Amino acid sequence: AGLTHFHGFQHSSFASHPIMKRAADSIAASASQLSLKDEESSQEEPSSENLPQLLRKKQKNLEEREAELERRIAAFEKGSGKIKRPCDVLHLNVGGTLTAVLRKTLTSVEGSMLASRFSGRWDDSLEKDKDGNFFIDQPMELFGPMIDYLRAKACETALAPPVTTPDFENEKKRRDFVRMVEYFGMTPGVYPTVMEMCRGEPQTADIGGHPTLGVFAREWATFTLGVRGHNRPIISFSVILEDVERAQIGWVRTGHFVKKLRPGDHKGVGEEKYSFGLDCQRGGILYEGAFTNIDG
Repeated sequence: AGLTHFHGFQHSSFASHPIMKRAADSIAASASQLSLKDEESSQEEPSSENLPQLLRKKQKNLEEREAELERRIAAFEKGSGKIKRPCDVLHLNVGGTLTAVLRKTLTSVEGSMLASRFSGRWDDSLEKDKDGNFFIDQPMELFGPMIDYLRAKACETALAPPVTTPDFENEKKRRDFVRMVEYFGMTPGVYPTVMEMCRGEPQTADIGGHPTLGVFAREWATFTLGVRGHNRPIISFSVILEDVERAQIGWVRTGHFVKKLRPGDHKGVGEEKYSFGLDCQRGGILYEGAFTNIDG
C-alpha cells in the first residue's frame, strides 16, 4: 500500500503579454517621474509667505498625477482589448497538403513538442506558407494518421474498444512513422502505457495516467504495467516509491499470468504462479512463492 510513480520515456512556462508589460512599465515610469516632482517641491522650506503657493503647487501635481494615471490606464485597457487571441482551428500545410485541425487536438499530448509549439504563444514565429497556413515538413501519409488517431482518442469512451495506434504494412513506412512520433515527443500519447489493477478492490486505489503514471493504494493490491491499443513492447521502466508500507516489484511470464481482476485477499507478484519479483520489505527475491534472501 502507498504511492508509486512509474516513469517512462518522456515544461511549463509563463509569459506575460508585451502590451501588459509596456503599460505597466509606462505607468511605473510616470509615477516615478511624478514622485520626483513631489520630492523637488517638498525640498522648498515652507513659510507663512510661500505656504499658499506650495499648497497650490502640490494640488497641481496631484491633479497631473491623476490625469496621467487615467490616461495610462485608458491606453492599457484599449490595447489589451486588441490582444490577438489564438484561433481554435489551425490551418496546416502538411508537406504540400492542406488540412485543418483543432488546436486542442494537436496539443492533446502534454509535454510534447506539438503541445508546446502550437500552444498559441509562438504562432507569430512559426513557419507558414505564402497563404499563412502553418507548415509541417512531414508527409501527409504519416502525419495524417497521427492526427486521425488523436481525433479518435478525443472521443474515446470506456464502453468502446480502445483506439488503436496507426499501423503500416510497409516496414519502412512504419519505422518512419515511429521516428516522426518520437521527434514530436508524441510517444506517450500515440503508444500509451497504462496501469491496471489485477488484484484488489478498485475503490481502494487511485490510478493516474500520462504524464504522471502512478498509483495510490490504500490497501494491499497488485497492478500491472502494460500497453493499450498497440503491441510496441515496454523495453524498460523505473519505479519511484514514496510512502509505501510494503512493496513487491516484479515480472510475469507473458501468456501465463491471469490478469483478470480478483477482489479480496490474494498473493502478490512473485508469490503467484508464473511470476517473480523483488520483495522490498524483506530484501530478497520471490519466485512463485519461494523467497531467497539477498545479503548486503
